[in-house]
This record gives sequence, structure tokens and C-alpha cells, in this order.
Amino acid sequence: MKNICITINSLNRGGAEKQCLLLAKALRGNHNVTVVVLSDKPIHGPHISFIEKESIEHVFLPANIVLKSLSFIRFLRCNEIDIIFSFLPTDSIFSAILGKIVGVPYVIGGIRNSYLARAKFIGLKWANNFILDYTIANNFAAYRAALKFGFKKKVFVISNGIELKLVPNREKKESVIKVISLGRLVEQKRYDVALKCIARLKKNLGDTDKSISYTIVGQGPGEEIIRTEIKKQNLEQEVELITEPKDIFELLLSADIYLCTSSFEGVSNAIMEAMNCSLPIVTTDAGDNERLVLHGKNGFVAEVDDVEKLSNYLKELVLSPSLRSKMGKSSLEHLTANFSYNTFRSNYLKLIDHIDNLEIKEGCMLVRNQTDACSKTV
Repeated sequence: MKNICITINSLNRGGAEKQCLLLAKALRGNHNVTVVVLSDKPIHGPHISFIEKESIEHVFLPANIVLKSLSFIRFLRCNEIDIIFSFLPTDSIFSAILGKIVGVPYVIGGIRNSYLARAKFIGLKWANNFILDYTIANNFAAYRAALKFGFKKKVFVISNGIELKLVPNREKKESVIKVISLGRLVEQKRYDVALKCIARLKKNLGDTDKSISYTIVGQGPGEEIIRTEIKKQNLEQEVELITEPKDIFELLLSADIYLCTSSFEGVSNAIMEAMNCSLPIVTTDAGDNERLVLHGKNGFVAEVDDVEKLSNYLKELVLSPSLRSKMGKSSLEHLTANFSYNTFRSNYLKLIDHIDNLEIKEGCMLVRNQTDACSKTV
């Protein structure tokens, strides 16, 4: 049994924070696990609820950088930490420096996106090349970006996991086909492209008996820009922007199609949640979306900013309830087989059990002298 520390910058709303807590839950039955949070603000309520529900050991460090560092060093020594897992550039660099000062045997950083601000990329590359034992990417796009930027070849991929929820059988009304997107209201998500797609779809459906609605669910600095674009595209009747959702799962259950127009991604938690609800997906090829969405099987994939193809794929799904049903079923099957909580958990347990005997091949974590297959593609 190992003593494991998992660090994260804060318990803010976000995918990295969610995956951090999921990892703590996944490992705690086999190892002693504590989540160390570098800052006590901001805090996303559901994360605290998850911690309390799952009885996850956690520590908040002081705000002052000197006290923060001293507290972390004291924690590492008192708990005789064997492995540190970090999720984001800031906590990866922080853990790398202080973990090695203390003498923690293994310090493992994280990279969650195929695009990072240059300063963060430089800092994480330095930590990876000179201090960290390994860096885990949660997607192959980030892995390739890291190598291209000059990371030494001790980066490998463990994809995100998701705890599957039981989806009830439901009959969908055909009068209005509901399209939905989830995500931060930021430029990366390219809601301007999404709204152009919906505007074109509305026009293309003019000679049919089908009508659509589009729901955007999220918070962020781009809210007013999006509201302006909705008016510009004359979509006030078709589009709803929800910034304080009561139940995201219920919103997904009530939808018919999931749309992602991001310009860059890691592994999209939002797409996985939509797949869990048996939705067909229309997405750009950002990040590892092409691993989540197998073109023609559980959805359609187009290049970033390709409004014409995205809108045509939406139209194809809107006009065919049988295709929506078939692709939605494939979404859940693909998610269950390749991105489930159990797969996520087993990959990390394998890493810990064989950490002294690892080799990396094309971004895959392998155990020396074993015949593991490299699951680079699904």
C-alpha cells in the first residue's frame, strides 16, 4: 500500500478538478490517498459534496506562498508520501520542486489540454525535463503537442474516466429536435461557430416539417458576447442560454443531439456526459474528440470552424430519428467500453503497481517484459 498525494490548484468548477477527485476515489481502497488543494478559493459546491459523500481525505494549503510551501513540505514528510500526482501546470511545478526537495520517490505532473499559454508550457516542459519522473496527458493531442514543444519522452496518456449513470428509457417528442452544448463561455468553445451552424440549420430546415431548439449551458466571461451573437443571427426564439443549471444530467436527457464546436480540447468531459445519455455527437476534431466520436458510428466529426459540414451533419440527424437512436446507442457502448470509471481506475492502479518497471511507447504506458497492447487508437 502506497501513501499517495494528489494535488490540484483549487476546487473550482472544471474537468481537471473533477478528475482529481475521481482519482482519489479510485485509489483510496488500495492506497492511502490525500488530496492537497493549493488554494481554498474558489470552491465549486458539488466538489465539496463529492468529497464529503466519498469521505476523501483532503487538505487546503495556506494562501501565503511561504506558508503554503512549508505546510506542503511538512505534509509530505509527516505522511511519508511515495507518489505525487498533479493535474495542472501550476501544481505540477509546485509539486515537482518541493516533492524532490523532500525526497518523494515519484512525482508525476499533468497536462490536460492540447493548447497551453506559452509561459505555462515552458514551465511545465522545464519541470518535465529536469525534475518530474513522468507527465501524464489525458489525451493524445496534448501528448503530441508536448513532444513537439520539446518535452522529453517520459510523457504518456491515461484518458479521463466517467462514472456512468443509469439512463432511463424515454420517449422523445418529434415536434422540436433539441440540440445542446455544455462548457465554459470562453473563446475556446467557439459558440460563435455553433450559433452560425444553428442559423444555417434553421434555414436548411425551412422546407421540412422539422424545427429545432438549441441550449447552451455554461458560465464564463463570454456571456454577453454570446447573447449579442444570438441576436445577430436572429435566433432569439431558438436559442436558450442557461448559466445556472439546476440539473445538467436532466438537460442532457431531454436533448436529442450534442454539439461541440471547440477550437481545442483535451478529453471532453462534456462529450462523455452526453455519450452517457445516449446522445449522437456532432463535433470538431479538436483534441481527442476523434477518439470519443467515431465518425459515422456514434456521431460526426468535422474540422474546426467548418460551419457547412457541422450544420449538414446536424441536419442529417435532425431528419432521421432512426439515425439518432442508432448513433446514441453506439455512444453509450463506446463510452462504456473505453472511457468508464473502471478503465480509468485500472490504468492508474496498474501504473502504481508497476511504477518501478515502466516503459513508454508512442504515448502508451507499458510494463517491461509484458505483452501489453498499446491502445493509441480506439
